[in-house]
Amino acid sequence: MAYTPCDSSQIGMNAQKNCLFPAYAGLQTLAVMCRWEDVNRIIYYHEHDGDEATAEGDGSYSGGGEQETVTMQNKNRIKRILLKGWVNANENEEDKDDNNKQGDQLPSEPTHSKEENDEEEPDSGSYAKWIAIEAGGATPYADTSEEYDADSGTFTKTLTFTAPRAGAEFSSEFIEPLLRNKNGWVVVLQRKDKKGGDSAFPILGLDNGLVASEASLNYTDGENGGCYSFTLTETYAPSAEMDLWWGNYHDTQNEFNSYLKYTIDDNGATVE
Repeated sequence: MAYTPCDSSQIGMNAQKNCLFPAYAGLQTLAVMCRWEDVNRIIYYHEHDGDEATAEGDGSYSGGGEQETVTMQNKNRIKRILLKGWVNANENEEDKDDNNKQGDQLPSEPTHSKEENDEEEPDSGSYAKWIAIEAGGATPYADTSEEYDADSGTFTKTLTFTAPRAGAEFSSEFIEPLLRNKNGWVVVLQRKDKKGGDSAFPILGLDNGLVASEASLNYTDGENGGCYSFTLTETYAPSAEMDLWWGNYHDTQNEFNSYLKYTIDDNGATVE
């Protein structure tokens, strides 16, 4: 293959206001989070004929229908995040490397992989889980942001939120693991703006992981309910805004809701 220089400065669309649905700020309270190291596979949204591009856990790419299906048009549009121990319910064993056989089906929830004759659900610790976050405080995820670093040509992404509860058990089961995970976290948020196209479900941390950079507790802070506040930071991310996207809001919401089915309950078991 002939040498082709990488030119990411080529603009491919106009910076034009959406006259029918102007963008507006704000995030919904509910989000989902997983450990960065638990992400096993990423499926990218493909705008044409339902093809998908996939990134495997080893960083290699595969996809159906085209030689290179990860493009400037879809590299920031994520159709599905599959965690370790789970498989895509839309695929069977023969179709794992032929994603275009899915067509343009509605999202169906991921299912965990298990042995052929294994009738029991796997132990709660044997496969990765999503974690639901209901942000506390007056403004959910206030000051969550992205910033471009001109020196490195990368992006710094910051997630801030307040815990919705306090207490010793919550501290040991959520706060301490959150702060001590140096590989970081991946978070899928929900904008209040549901009509902005592929911007409704922002994803932070998918490139390099969101790592805790600040945490504080003020027992007398009425605005935060006397609960912990956190700042998580992703540095040197090569991509700007990344979003969960299935081609329309309804189907993307279904995908987001499917992650909520596989969060953990207070006993550490999966909720289905």
